[in-house]
Amino acid sequence: MDDLDRTMRLVECDIAAEEERAGIFDRADVTYPVMAIALATRRDNLKVTIASLAKGLATNSDGHQENALDRLGCAS
Repeated sequence: MDDLDRTMRLVECDIAAEEERAGIFDRADVTYPVMAIALATRRDNLKVTIASLAKGLATNSDGHQENALDRLGCAS
């Protein structure tokens, strides 16, 4: 989950750099950079993923922590 958080921060930096490059910071502006829009969507998806994983890692009803990846059968 730390990697996802770090990736989200990097994407936020990329958004800021793209806005700075274009000189447009208002997302409502029709000339707002398409790359910044795409990056913002990626950032928002990462936030949802992080929240979902955090919820999945919360203590289950038996008092044991359960790895969300184990529960989905994705663990190696």
